[in-house]
Amino acid sequence: MTSEPTNTASESSRGIDPDLIAGTVIVLGAGVLLTRTSDMPGMTALLPVTMLSALILLGVLLIGRCVLRRRRQTVAPIKVFDDAKRFFGIVASIAIYVAAVALLGFYTATAVMIPVVAWCFGYRSLKGVLLADLIFTGGIAIIFVLLMGQELPTEFFLR
Repeated sequence: MTSEPTNTASESSRGIDPDLIAGTVIVLGAGVLLTRTSDMPGMTALLPVTMLSALILLGVLLIGRCVLRRRRQTVAPIKVFDDAKRFFGIVASIAIYVAAVALLGFYTATAVMIPVVAWCFGYRSLKGVLLADLIFTGGIAIIFVLLMGQELPTEFFLR
């Protein structure tokens, strides 16, 4: 006997698959943001257009996987939230980061947020966190300031 649960028609029609919701939100959100890149200069728009196009492709693949899974009906029902507190914590941290970028500046907010998020996800190696922080924040500075000539939101101590 196999221990894999199978869906019946009534189980698969009980609710919307979270992958379908996520895929739809990703495609719509990236599509809306993609329309805003038309006013940007060519080199400035290159990174956002590439990333948003990749997000749209991944969202479509997520929706396609959901459709195929529903056709097969051999997958157990998916629980949308395993831990609601963790989900709302992630949403709150994104909102705090966006506000921090506006108030503190991009580099300061990013340099603070990377170690905080790493700690929240259980990564405790101080050396690894500081190295990742330096590489990511430094890499962004090199890409935007040196290569593309684009300034990111000014730091609070430089205003």
